Amino acid sequence: MARWYAEQHLKADPGILSVHYLPRGAAERDIRLVEVNTLLGNRTDDALEPIDFGVDLGMDSEHRLLVVDVTPEQWERVTSGEFRLPDGWSLDGAVPFP
Repeated sequence: MARWYAEQHLKADPGILSVHYLPRGAAERDIRLVEVNTLLGNRTDDALEPIDFGVDLGMDSEHRLLVVDVTPEQWERVTSGEFRLPDGWSLDGAVPFP
């Protein structure tokens, strides 16, 4: 599912350079994505907060899609350890979708 969401978001938004799936520490039915987007305004000091897209709520396939959008500059700061992801999110085991 993470790959499918990443592919759809990459196709739909021309500003997205890459999507990173972060499975480490996520709940069983949570899909955590970080999307690096050139079309975002520069927000170098804002806290990173995920947007929660509940999917198939109340159904057997129910899950949560959690997306954090970052600028390329913010992504550089995240990968260098200078900027923190939301609590409980980790780059360990990250799967990139360029």
